[in-house]
Amino acid sequence: MKKYLAALAVTIGMLDPARAADYPVRPVTIVVPFSAGASLGSIARIVGDKLAARLGQPFIIEFKAGASSTIGTRFVAQSKPDGYTLLVSATGPMSVVPVIYKNLPYDPMEMTPVAQFMRVPFVIATEPGFQGKTVKDLLELVKQNPGKYNFASSGNGTLVHLAAQMLLDQVGAKATHSPYSSGSQVALALMRGDALFSVANISTVSAYFADGRLKPLATTGAERFPLLPGLPTVSEGGLSSFKVSHYVGLFGPKGMPDAIADKLNAEISAILREPDVVKAFSTQGDLPLAADRAAFGETVRSDAKRWGDMARTMDLKQQ
Repeated sequence: MKKYLAALAVTIGMLDPARAADYPVRPVTIVVPFSAGASLGSIARIVGDKLAARLGQPFIIEFKAGASSTIGTRFVAQSKPDGYTLLVSATGPMSVVPVIYKNLPYDPMEMTPVAQFMRVPFVIATEPGFQGKTVKDLLELVKQNPGKYNFASSGNGTLVHLAAQMLLDQVGAKATHSPYSSGSQVALALMRGDALFSVANISTVSAYFADGRLKPLATTGAERFPLLPGLPTVSEGGLSSFKVSHYVGLFGPKGMPDAIADKLNAEISAILREPDVVKAFSTQGDLPLAADRAAFGETVRSDAKRWGDMARTMDLKQQ
């Protein structure tokens, strides 16, 4: 009985709005479940530094890479849900990895969605010698030559792998998947002509568009991407049902107090509107986009359904 009352007191204390108002009273750890060179790391640092300045406590970025993000995610999922251990993650780790890695000791859908940092499309880029001008040209070439061409991704089971396969499936085209270990290697593979195309993260390839080292065809969102306004969307090119994007956001463990999550969401929403933050995001090919917690939670759930179903259809397995 004493243990029960003690636990109840702790829970009530965690939910106390006064405590949320004081939060944080000590350093907060933000875990990035990838290596230090990952783009999520730079995004986490931008937001973490701003949170530290606004809330008066350090927000320490800690990289816990390994097993396709599951090591870092597990660490946060099993941490005390007090708002002092948080996770920066994205659509792929939250939606696809749980399908590929069976029997994970955590359920990402039970984690607390705190704040969305951005939601951006991909870009379809080709090797510079590709003679076509549109996504339809690309798909027609691939369809007429089943299995002849390669498409590049930053790894088996990554979201860009699934997005490319989804694109090919739109017209029944067949190409060979060539996975690489990073987005920069994807760009190099395209430049060398080792792969015909990639459905790539804009941040990893857009720097090579202006000088012609890579050829962009279209972005994959519902609307044109403001940083690449001259590029049509895939749907503008005739594939009206192909609209895909991905998010990056902040999560806490299951049971994180709403008052603390709400406070972080409000602070981050304000941070993402600051001009220097918009500039820092856009410099690497991203745009910040805030969302309230309900909207972000719905995005997390709908992406998990869509991309999880795709991973199951492709029968992806751990490698």
